Amino acid sequence: MDTNDHSDVVAVVLEQHKAAKLGLAEVLNATGDKREESFRSLAGVLAAHEGAEEAVIYPALRALGDNGVKIADARTREEAAAKETLTKLMGMDTGSADFTDLFQPFVADVLEHATNEEAEVLPLLTASFDDGQRRAMGEAFRAAQSPATSST
Repeated sequence: MDTNDHSDVVAVVLEQHKAAKLGLAEVLNATGDKREESFRSLAGVLAAHEGAEEAVIYPALRALGDNGVKIADARTREEAAAKETLTKLMGMDTGSADFTDLFQPFVADVLEHATNEEAEVLPLLTASFDDGQRRAMGEAFRAAQSPATSST
């Protein structure tokens, strides 16, 4: 893979993981209105990212057979748990101790999910799809995140 090819789905996911990690840290370190703003922004980014994975990456993995299905299912279970926690967080005051108490383990779960994707999903994509296929997947991944193509 050409690591300079920013349209490759692997590069797109890695770029977005980096941005999400920065966003998580920003929420943890912010207070007041800035924390609220940072959290709302992060929640949107995470939802769009996970939606694109469900639309583009996981179907591709499942098409690869048993190992792809196993990996996609494991990552989907992690995402389902994170979505549940995110929904709870969305209903909370970001300045409350309860928010902080729930957000800290949420951060750990999101980071673990990203690590699992980087260790299992991305190498499988790299090994199973050629450069052109991964570029097409990267374009589809970004398109799935576009408000114009989103159903939400």
